[in-house]
Amino acid sequence: MTYGVPDSVWRAVLSATVRHDMVLARRVMLISLLWEESHQSCPGLIARTELRLGQGCFGRQPELAFRRDMQVVKAILQQVGYRLSYSRCAKQLGYYIADRPAMLPERVRAIEGAARDIDPRQMELLAHLTAGSRLALAVSLSNEVLTMATRAEMRRRPGLSRAEAQREVLHRYYHFAAT
Repeated sequence: MTYGVPDSVWRAVLSATVRHDMVLARRVMLISLLWEESHQSCPGLIARTELRLGQGCFGRQPELAFRRDMQVVKAILQQVGYRLSYSRCAKQLGYYIADRPAMLPERVRAIEGAARDIDPRQMELLAHLTAGSRLALAVSLSNEVLTMATRAEMRRRPGLSRAEAQREVLHRYYHFAAT
């Protein structure tokens, strides 16, 4: 709570502001993505931001807009005592917020919960994968779920293009995930 105003009001103000200012929306999304998961690349962050905010949200020069956004993100995080860093280590390549977990604990628990339902032989194979390989597998599975949900949305609403159906699915997911 800030200045006596409840957090829910601040979230609503931020949400309304983000809808009218794409630059602010990108920066808020980048902070959110980095907060949730460490060691993300420039192309990965751009792609994930575009999935949430819409294709082309970085404009005609996405890499330049991204670099500018990251400078502001870094300054914002520094203001509140966090440090944005970049790792060139092959096992953990990408941007991360120092002293934050690699992934949100609730996401780790969800993955672990889903893993308990896997055949023990699959668990044995999973145990031998590197963290990066496990993440790649999780991303692959997430993409497959997105593809299935997009197809279902297109069957439900035949007039939608694939991109429109995918945008609707992602909008619904992120809307419900945020509430």
